[in-house]
Amino acid sequence: MKKEKSVLHLCECILLALVILLIIDLYLLKFLQEPGVSYYPMLRLMEIALALLVVTLALSLIQRELLSRLIVKAFRDITGVHNKTSLEKLILELNNRPSTFGIGVMMFDLNDLKYVNDTYGHEKGDEFIQSFSYCLTRILDSDSFLARYGGDEFIIIQQNTSEASLRQMARKLNSLVQEYNSRTTLPLSYAIGYEVSYQNHYFMMQDLINAADQKMYQDKAHKKIAANKKFSSRSVSAGTAIPTISSETLSEKIRQIQSNTGNTHSLALISTDVENFHFINDKYGYSLGNEILNMVYEEIAGAPFTIFTTRFFSDVFISIADISDLTNDAFLSEIQALDRKICKRMRNTFHVNFFRTNSGICLVPDADTTPETILSCANVARRLSKKMLSPCCIYSDEIDRQEKMQAEILHSFHQALKNEEFQIYFQPKVTPQNGNISSAEVLVRWIRDQKMLWSPAVYIPLFEQNGFVIRLDYYVYEKTFQWLRAVTGQLPDSFRLSLNVSPLHFEQPQIFIDKIQEMIQKYEVNTSKLTFEITESTYVNNTEAVNQVIHNFQRQNIHISMDDFGSGYSSLNTLKDLRFDEVKIDRKFLGDSLNENAKIVLQEIFHMLKRMKKSIVCEGVETEVIADFLKNEGCNEIQGFLYYRPMSIEDFETVMHMQKAI
Repeated sequence: MKKEKSVLHLCECILLALVILLIIDLYLLKFLQEPGVSYYPMLRLMEIALALLVVTLALSLIQRELLSRLIVKAFRDITGVHNKTSLEKLILELNNRPSTFGIGVMMFDLNDLKYVNDTYGHEKGDEFIQSFSYCLTRILDSDSFLARYGGDEFIIIQQNTSEASLRQMARKLNSLVQEYNSRTTLPLSYAIGYEVSYQNHYFMMQDLINAADQKMYQDKAHKKIAANKKFSSRSVSAGTAIPTISSETLSEKIRQIQSNTGNTHSLALISTDVENFHFINDKYGYSLGNEILNMVYEEIAGAPFTIFTTRFFSDVFISIADISDLTNDAFLSEIQALDRKICKRMRNTFHVNFFRTNSGICLVPDADTTPETILSCANVARRLSKKMLSPCCIYSDEIDRQEKMQAEILHSFHQALKNEEFQIYFQPKVTPQNGNISSAEVLVRWIRDQKMLWSPAVYIPLFEQNGFVIRLDYYVYEKTFQWLRAVTGQLPDSFRLSLNVSPLHFEQPQIFIDKIQEMIQKYEVNTSKLTFEITESTYVNNTEAVNQVIHNFQRQNIHISMDDFGSGYSSLNTLKDLRFDEVKIDRKFLGDSLNENAKIVLQEIFHMLKRMKKSIVCEGVETEVIADFLKNEGCNEIQGFLYYRPMSIEDFETVMHMQKAI
């Protein structure tokens, strides 16, 4: 509003100046005109010209200012920093880079904004958040990008940085906030968390943001506890956890130990946390939670191989072990024994039964390896241990290879999509009675230089974790629809193509419905040729959203198949409300051979599905014995290597032409 008023005042001043100039010109012309010469036409032209000049200038200034404000509003928040639109643009740009090495993320959460809004009004709340935003802008440099992440959350993305640099920025912000608080009746309070990408362990920006966000909320929780101490002096003493160590101090300590031991000792850094520790805090309270953390620290520090132990943050402990006299297997056994000892002590002392520690181990290769790299590798191994039966995991060359492969896959995705490296393949389904192809499932393969890169089993889960699978699905659908339009009239009347649907689409089902409808119209697809496969687990977890999609698609004569039926624990329960057109029996039922129990189960399932008038498809068929059984039991379609493997479009067209010619 202030800027708009300034523009108007400027226009008014210019207009006034031009009017004064016009009056002066008229006055001079009146006294300087020669006898018998009329200056009236010239004066009229001057008036018109000056008037047009005034209007043009005013409109130009107003237009420029309004356009400028629109551009700013598109990428700026009310606080004057970047908004989410601008942030998402930068994140996409950074994700497309070959590496995220040296990128840091700082997350901030402003406390008490709701209290200020409720007590003093939203106008005062806006001033409150703008004050914090101003403090944040004063810690930025040329490599900084500051955006508002949410209502009371901010994010800084710092390029070409290190953990020490982020720590210096955090200290500077603390000083600025303290200075501001000394001059105000509404002091600022905030939580902070930051993380830096080392060696591509955070190979996607969202991973880096999530890590910083997690640390921010941990900081918020600890500050809340510190601000609301309601325990007695005895309970505070008993329930206060040991202090955490800063990353800077920890790095210095690691360097010192590396320097002191040299090459005479074999060292390992261990990162240990308590699994689902927040459940313990929620159930028993923070005081008891702190006592448990203290006991964990005592057990780790008391281990015979430990030469240094500290609490890093929250429930994460870092220790350095001298393993000169231990083999890797023996060391793993020691860590497993330590986990059992800790769990036993917790059960006996606090009667906590759901207790487990997770440890990631990095064998320190040499003195030249940076503490940041060692710590990062140990943390990666710790996160992997959560997926394992064993409570510990050693960072290995294989893990390093997997990490780098995942980084390469994710960083290559956008360019691969642009280069059309993803190609659709068809795996036919046959009618058991005659072995003729009746339909086909659409699959995707990553082809580069006529060679298949990674298996879909490797990259599809990664794409689902990072949301890339949505773009890949739409790419596959579009290529499939293009092919269907090209072969219109060449396929059998009953022929259908089955397309897989990722569970992520059901987070926003209407967007998925609209997108498919748009593509169908664009490529003039005969919907009677389409079947969408939705897994049983997706249906169980997103029943309402799946039913919404089914209802819409079935009105357009699009078939819906329940894929992987029998893979979950709710299979029978799903049958009573089944709205699918077909059911695809999971290959786990078949295996290499069928025993009598498996046959009985399949016969009963087939019987129920036939009574419900559902089409039955069995996948993963690889033997004649199983195929004959399915044929005799009335299976409608069979898919598997016994008949056809996935094939390119060209090969599929050849097979279909051969079948037609028979």
